[in-house]
Order: sequence, then C-alpha cells, then structure tokens
Amino acid sequence: MIRIRRLLASMTAAGVACMLSAAPGAAAGQHHATAPGAASAMGAASAMGVSALSFSSKSVDATSGSATIELNWTMTSSNPNASGFGGDIHMRRMNPKTGAYIGTELAVGFDSQGSPSGDVTIKAGSTPASTTYTWTIPVPQYGATTKTTWAVEEIQGGDGAGDSIDWTAPQLSAFPRTFIAGTMVDQGSPSLDQIALAQGMQATVYEAPGQGATLRYQLDSQENKSGVYGGTVVVTGPGGRTARGSFAIGWDWSEGYQGCGYIDWKQRQVLDCAVPLSLPAGLPEGDWKVTEVDLTSNAGVTHAYTGLSEAAVHVTSDSVLSATGFAFTPSQIDSWHSPIATAQLSLRPSGALGGVSSVQLTNWGNNAHQCTQLSTTPTVQADGTVTVPVRGLRGQFSCRLTGLIITDGHGDQAVYGSSLGAPDIDATLTNTPDTVLPTVDTVTITPDTVAANDTRTWIKLTIDVSASTAGVNGLDLYLVDASGHADPILSGGVSTTFSGPIDEYFTLPQGTVPGLYTIGFRLQDQGNKIVSYGLPGSSSQPMPGGPVTLRVTDPATAG
Repeated sequence: MIRIRRLLASMTAAGVACMLSAAPGAAAGQHHATAPGAASAMGAASAMGVSALSFSSKSVDATSGSATIELNWTMTSSNPNASGFGGDIHMRRMNPKTGAYIGTELAVGFDSQGSPSGDVTIKAGSTPASTTYTWTIPVPQYGATTKTTWAVEEIQGGDGAGDSIDWTAPQLSAFPRTFIAGTMVDQGSPSLDQIALAQGMQATVYEAPGQGATLRYQLDSQENKSGVYGGTVVVTGPGGRTARGSFAIGWDWSEGYQGCGYIDWKQRQVLDCAVPLSLPAGLPEGDWKVTEVDLTSNAGVTHAYTGLSEAAVHVTSDSVLSATGFAFTPSQIDSWHSPIATAQLSLRPSGALGGVSSVQLTNWGNNAHQCTQLSTTPTVQADGTVTVPVRGLRGQFSCRLTGLIITDGHGDQAVYGSSLGAPDIDATLTNTPDTVLPTVDTVTITPDTVAANDTRTWIKLTIDVSASTAGVNGLDLYLVDASGHADPILSGGVSTTFSGPIDEYFTLPQGTVPGLYTIGFRLQDQGNKIVSYGLPGSSSQPMPGGPVTLRVTDPATAG
C-alpha cells in the first residue's frame, strides 16, 4: 500500500490538490491487505500481524491541555527468525459519522527498545516474536467540537526477518481503535501571513513544448489553537483559466513532520510551506496570479482567502517573442588591468511589439560572482540587434550565461538558458588567461649590513619585475640563514604591479643572531598564482644576479 504520509508527500510534489479529508475506504483502495495476519502490504503472505490493540480508556478530558492516554498494541510474528519489531504507528482525528480523517497525524516510531523519544515502552516478558508496546500519547487540547474522535490510522512495521505489514482501517477496524477526547472548541482558521514565489523561482517561466510548466510558491501561516494542517493555492491565468496546487503537513519516519520549511511544536506557526503547481501544456502565453488561498486547521476548519492578486508569473513558450544569435563582444576581456573592462551581450529579437524594453541576465553558471550586468536597458544597433553591457571582475573566470529574460514593449517575454529550463544560450564571457607569470629581473637591498640589535633601521628591498598577465599584488618575504632555514619577515598585499619596481620596507626581526643571511620571497598575482625566488626547495627559482645578502653584525665587536 502507499502509506498516507507518502501519498501526501507525492501529492505535494506533484502540485495537485490535496484531499484534506480522505475516507478510509479510499485509502483501502490503495492496498490489497485482507484480514489481520493474512497478507502483507505487497499482497504476499505475511508471518506478521497485530494480535491486540486497545486504549487505556474510551474517553479522556483534554480541555486542560495536559491530558494523556495510553495505546497498547501487540506485534506478533510466526517467523522463527524474527529478531524484533520496528516500525511506526499513526493516529488522526476522525469524523465518527463518515470515517473521514481530519488534520495532521500524531505519529511515533518504535523498535525493539521502545522509541528514541521514550514515549513508547515495551511490556515486560515481550519476546522478539511477540512484543507488546505502550504509547503514552499527549492528547491535543482543541477540536472542531467539544468531542473529538481519535483513531489509529495506520501501523506499519517489520520483524527483522523480511516480513512486514502496513495496516490501515480495513485491518485495524477489527480492534477498538478509537477514543473520544473532550476538547476545547476551535472554530478559528489559519491566517495567511504571506504568499510569494518560492526562493529561486523566477517571475518568468518557460513552458517547454508538450511539457507544460511548474510554478512554485511558499506561504506562511498561523493558527494558535489546533494548528495548521494544510491548504490549496489557486492561480488564474489568461482567459480565466485556473489551476491549483496543495500542501499538507505529514509525518515521515526519518524526518519527522514535513511540508513546510519551519513547523513549530503544535503546527501553530508554519513558515515557507512549499506549494508546487503544475500547468498543462499548450496554454497561451500570459500572466498567472494567485487569486485564492484556502487554509485548513487541524480541527478541520477551512477559510478561503479570495480577491487576491499576488505573485504574478509570466509563462511563455517563446512563441510570440523570441531571439537568436546570442554572443558576447568581445568574448574575452582583460579585467586584470581594469576592473571596469566591459563587453556587450548581443541578440537578434523577433516578434517584439514596441521594441525590446529590457534584457535581464539572471544566471551565470558557476561564476555568478565574477560577472555582472551593468544595465537591463538595451541599445538597438544599426543591424537590428540589441545589446546590453556586462562586466567581468578581476580574477580568472569563464562565465557561461545560463539564464536570460527578454521583455518587449507589449509585455510579452521570452526565456532562454538551462537554469530556467529553457533553450540553451551558448554564450560565454572569459577573462584573458593568466599565462604569463611574474618574472624578476633584478633585486637590490639597502642597506645590506645592519647590527643585530638594530630593529629600527628601515631596510629597503626593490624587486624589479617584467610584464605579466595578471600583475603582482602580494608579497611574502623571508630571511634565510646559512643552514637554509627560512623565517618570515612580512606578508601581505602590494600595489598591483605589471612591470617595474616593487619597493618593500622592513626592519630586522627582534632576536636575529649575527651572521650572513640571504633574502627569499614569493610573489602572488591577481589570479592567485605564485612564483618564488631565493627560497629553499626545488620549486624556487634562483635570484637573478646571484643571492641577495643581508649581513647582521655583532654589536659587541663593531668598530
């Protein structure tokens, strides 16, 4: 059988209207289990079953908000290899006349030790083949009336030897699976605090030929008594056509309560509830707006918020407005020398009424932080193409445009790019490759002799570099002793230098002993590539003109 919580999840994923109250008979239609112990959820013979199930009382007064009731049930298996049971059990409010379930389930997992939360315990004397469980259930305070019927909706589990069951109303009705709670009346309905496009959802959506389109929304809601159960979002499009999608809070054995980004303890506040909605293929181009939101509490009270005009989405198949010939000119820029190096994205529109009013570049693949659009207002060129300016930041990059939205003066739109599920753009902007690394021509040091106790004299090091692609913007300086040990003197950024002298000043580090030292350094360019000179190791290049020395004298013998 497809379990109800999985059914709710699949309904949410598909964006179809969720059934807020599903009759047990309808649920039974999803599986082929027969009498208890006769068959598993898959229709094959099962050694497992539930041999007993009952509540500690037929009724309980839950009006104080602190009431509990105990549910006892016994799992059995005739498989001699049974090693202990594990599974979950679910309860829901139920209309006693129709059998329809209402609101979010109460659920708990159980295993051979009881439950991780401690709400389920195991009766003494239980065995791996016959285990009696007790679930101490906190009974919710609110219901639609002063009397609320609760029912065991489902038990599923396995015996550790390959046998499993998934029982719902047809099997569980053989037991006294209900109790009545005296409840405070909740006739309130959930608030609609926000309805918006889901994070990452563009306000323009591409409808692939024959595939339709998917809209994604998120909403926030509160209900301060019984809590929020679920809801439906209705959108209206061209010609008054409507479509709807739903969400419902359900329980999953591995994740707990699901359906919204945030769900507080009694579902009294829910945030970022995901509502996907599918549009059929072949619809005319146009805007779709949220015109109604129906929200239902756990007490089964529904309120319809109507007269809305929210979160407009333009759906297009690029059949009215379209474009070709996407290209960057130039396709390669040099942003090493200038942080304002720009290029133009050009395209050739077709079907634009009133001209092209905007071109919005929405996605740049994996280098979104390196490339940016300077204006969405296009310039019309003499050959009929339109262009918009873009810029690449300093650093090595290859920005492949993966999302673009074109709008004409009539409000029609066209969408391109893989990130929007639309036809590919095939336009990439790159920086000049960082292939020519810094090369040192000469190095001088002044003065080249200093006393060991002199930590105030400024020593000037001049490094003359040849032209490089990305220029030098970082320097690490070292003092290398006679044994080849390198001690850092300073590290940091320098003014970007493509060719010519780099002057760096430093003082003798405190505690430097007398001796003859050499200077070593690492240069880093704007592409984060490094070259080293005069340092120990085979990767470092020799200093041009020979080692650059610094003699440290003993002040006691000076003079």
